[in-house]
Amino acid sequence: MISSGKIVFFLGISYVYASFLSAAQLAAQQVKGIVGESFTFPVVIPNLLPDTEINWRYGTEDTDWPIARIQNRKIVAVVDERFKARLQLDNVTNSLRINNVQTADSGFYQVEIYKEIYLKKIFILSLYNVAPVPRVKKGSERGESDCVLLCSVENWNNTSLSWQRNGTTLTQPTSRHSTQLDLSHHQIRGVNATFRYTCVASNPVSNQTITVTPSDYCPLKDQGGHTCAHVLSHEAMQPTIREAATQKKIKLNF
Repeated sequence: MISSGKIVFFLGISYVYASFLSAAQLAAQQVKGIVGESFTFPVVIPNLLPDTEINWRYGTEDTDWPIARIQNRKIVAVVDERFKARLQLDNVTNSLRINNVQTADSGFYQVEIYKEIYLKKIFILSLYNVAPVPRVKKGSERGESDCVLLCSVENWNNTSLSWQRNGTTLTQPTSRHSTQLDLSHHQIRGVNATFRYTCVASNPVSNQTITVTPSDYCPLKDQGGHTCAHVLSHEAMQPTIREAATQKKIKLNF
């Protein structure tokens, strides 16, 4: 049960937060794109009379600087030089598409129509690189019965890391450049030895993953401290030694 005092507090926080946002920011639609790819603004512009003029603007929230003017479903002028050869119209929605978007293209965009209908829509475009590919290595051991897997990425801005197994998240996403997974001995031996773990690097526009088997990084140890591979090798040799001794004894008896 939330008390009235807490409700007032929450409303107060919302009011304070909203007071820091301008009218344009409150009215704008947040959109995201991937650096190097094409981006089309999510708006449907109806087929209008040939003399209807559509203006697209870019810059700060109060900008009055047009980047493109459209008439009769054609871009008739591109005002900003850096957008030249990169703008085109979407054949289905008549919206504006920017090809090969770059980080510097982030910001406020606005479309305006003043003819048969009045349309004004504002977007805030944020652009991100594709999430980096994660890498996994063995981390610092916490004990002979532990396996520590360390997952890391380079260029980790806006990237979060987490560990999963069979689609279940094992560690909470972190925005640091690395995250580790601690596994006990029983989690990587016996029937569990075939379990595979996935490190996920994600950002607002993409995911990258790497899937590993812990035993490839943390060889299991027996009580004597030998790795499983050494124990198997040693046991495989024993029958040959015993067989040779038996053969020698038989020869002596004859």
